[in-house]
Amino acid sequence: MPLPPQLLPYATKLGFPESETLGKIFAILFKDPDSIAIAGVLPGTVKEISARSGIAEERVREVAKRLARRGIISRILHKEDAYRLFPAMIELRDATVITPDYPQELFDMWEILIRKEMPKIVPLLKSLDLPPMLRVIPIEETVESATQVLDVDSARKIIKGASLITAIPCPCRTQANRVGRAKDCPAPKDVNLCLQVNGFAEAVIDRGVGERLSTEEALRRLSLAEEAGLVHTARNNIKADMFMCNCCSCCCTALFLHNQIGYRSSLAPSRFRARMDESLCTGCGACGERCPFQAIGVEEVASIDVEKCYGCGNCVLACPVQAIVLEEARPPEFIRKT
Repeated sequence: MPLPPQLLPYATKLGFPESETLGKIFAILFKDPDSIAIAGVLPGTVKEISARSGIAEERVREVAKRLARRGIISRILHKEDAYRLFPAMIELRDATVITPDYPQELFDMWEILIRKEMPKIVPLLKSLDLPPMLRVIPIEETVESATQVLDVDSARKIIKGASLITAIPCPCRTQANRVGRAKDCPAPKDVNLCLQVNGFAEAVIDRGVGERLSTEEALRRLSLAEEAGLVHTARNNIKADMFMCNCCSCCCTALFLHNQIGYRSSLAPSRFRARMDESLCTGCGACGERCPFQAIGVEEVASIDVEKCYGCGNCVLACPVQAIVLEEARPPEFIRKT
């Protein structure tokens, strides 16, 4: 399906200017001429959008609110009546798939775009040398005791320092479930494990798609994620406004790009790396089964490919004889500030 001319610049920005699949996605999301016209002149306030599009302000306000509720555009918080397009394809995907009543076709088209078409643009992404959007955060108890764990290295400290916490359904697992790709997913069922704090939590409440959590409940959910072998990942910079995903290798788009497509910049490692004490290892293989980055091989004893290790700590929790610890491998300056 051809892309509407008004949305071609947006499709180009998302990286898919000639994609018929994205054209079909846009046809589902932008169903009427006013939606297309408004999207084509974003960002802006209702007044600015009205002036650029020639649509009456009241109609702009009505359509923009509907598009924002359905995850198609984003409201700019703390700026009255202002809206923008999502700057990255994965953000648009994430926002739309957690909307309850989209047709199955939308999920089928996202599957094609991400699993079949996105790998084709990975060489371009590599050439652009873009910083990863996500950063791995280690399971704090798996870091060796002599190592300094900064607040930004600790999922629990991020949660404890938040003034507002929310949770939404995991977009990657929602997508995988809708297309039958999550039958053996280890993540707990019927509990939301994608967490947001402060400004990101405000956006969730504003849209009405998630639940507000107490600090205690958010910490409980972190423990559930760790017990299931999920990977803590967060926004890849130091900000008060954060999101924290808990990722599985079977559903997560970033881990799919990393493990199966070879795009290692889909996420950044933590500051830590696993270290094996071979004298203690029994070769049971529990660490290799638990590693979401395919970094551990087992013959007589386990061995860790340090280039593949992203320092999540899952292998440490899995080891029954405490033969593995996480040690500091990168300085605090490794974490992006902006």
